[in-house]
Amino acid sequence: MSSIAFIDTEVSLKTHEILDIGSIKDNGNSFHSNSISDFTSFINGTSFICGHNILRHDLIYLRRKIKGPGIDQLKVIDTLFLSPLLFPKKPYHHLLKDDKLQSEELNNPLNDSIKARDLFNDEVTAFNELDNSLKSIYYLVLNDKIEFRSFFEYISFKPDTSVHLTDLIRQKFSEEICANADLNQFTTQYPIDLVYCLAIVNCRSRYSITPPWVLKNYPELERIMSLLRNKPCITGCPYCNKALDHHSGLNHFFGFESFRKYGDKPLQEDAVKAALENKSFLVVFPTGGGKSIT
Repeated sequence: MSSIAFIDTEVSLKTHEILDIGSIKDNGNSFHSNSISDFTSFINGTSFICGHNILRHDLIYLRRKIKGPGIDQLKVIDTLFLSPLLFPKKPYHHLLKDDKLQSEELNNPLNDSIKARDLFNDEVTAFNELDNSLKSIYYLVLNDKIEFRSFFEYISFKPDTSVHLTDLIRQKFSEEICANADLNQFTTQYPIDLVYCLAIVNCRSRYSITPPWVLKNYPELERIMSLLRNKPCITGCPYCNKALDHHSGLNHFFGFESFRKYGDKPLQEDAVKAALENKSFLVVFPTGGGKSIT
């Protein structure tokens, strides 16, 4: 397996100067200094470089200081983007820097690079534990994206290419997403948004949390999730007919077999159907009309 170095930097908020650098290699060799030249020598011969939020933070400042091909020839893995994909139930995992509450660990980039290494190893394990169809879906959607391509290269994953990508998604998530959702559009126009949605669906936990930074950087995610799971398709499909059927929902969540009527008017049912169809509506029921359950 190719050599890899895990890094972290401390940067001044005012001057944007690099104050400190920490790094540890897969062979256990470590580095802790603010010397750019010594750091360049330390990572010389390394194939991969890995860190948490390295693409949009550490590398920006390192490239300003390191001239020539020294840093740009490395293949970059960012654990930040992998975390919501592989730990959708708890996307921050254990990288929370609780140790920084201890004064002796304040601003210790070597310690943080070790945390990045541990997180990365857990991410590799989590990926390997996925079933092959989900591994192939993630690869086929993300392997050419800068946030993910080096990860797939590092683990040398080979996908199942015998089935078309959208067919693979529909097979894997049969009865868990709308069969008529436009997966071709999602995979080509919003690939990362889509896979984060699929990761949430796959974890099957009502308590999963999408980090705010994901929603900010991938604003189509919520719309895509709604189209996959919350908008009944016109023709009907196994998922929509089951998960978004208002009679099934009434029985599943409340134990009732039918909606209440006020006279001969199905007020409850009309209100619930309007909500499922994402319509704007105002409910005005008489006393006893059943507003609470809707």
